[in-house]
Amino acid sequence: MRRKIIGLLLILAIMASVPIIHSGNKIKKDTKSLLSKKNLTMDEAALGVLANNFRRDYDNETLKGLVLILNTNYKVNKINTKEIIGKEEFIKKFKNGEEYYSKIENTVKNMSGKCITYKDKEVYIPYFTVSKGYTEKNKKYPYLKDAACPWDCMNKDYIKSEESVGVSINSLDKICKSGANYKEALAHFIDSD
Repeated sequence: MRRKIIGLLLILAIMASVPIIHSGNKIKKDTKSLLSKKNLTMDEAALGVLANNFRRDYDNETLKGLVLILNTNYKVNKINTKEIIGKEEFIKKFKNGEEYYSKIENTVKNMSGKCITYKDKEVYIPYFTVSKGYTEKNKKYPYLKDAACPWDCMNKDYIKSEESVGVSINSLDKICKSGANYKEALAHFIDSD
């Protein structure tokens, strides 16, 4: 009798895990179908990467700045497709996911086709979550500035030893929240046309 009860409990446990496994595959299929497209459009790529890097508390101007960076990186063929997630996966990640996804879709749509240029050419813009308190110039990217990022030192993700070449998303957000628009905030990090 004891073996039958244990067997029955084991079967119930396996059956209970089936919906979890199924929904996990559904989410991955959503992202896989997006990535399986031969040529993602600029907007699809920006939307997928922005969805993966989105935080609820980002200022609207921060989102515009991020889309501008992603559009530019797409133009120079340096968009990181490993960072792309699909709509269903995004919605599962957040409470009110539909609302947030709609917000980023609108931002991508409003920024469609806009890019950052330096000497009349689109250029790759490295970005990262948090700097080591400042960003550094680099010969490879003459359009990037040394920029103070004091807000980053107080961020929980702060790692003093990491390389900080490009745009700190955390600092970009802090600058936007202080009242700057996305162009003014990006000018803190980038010399552009």
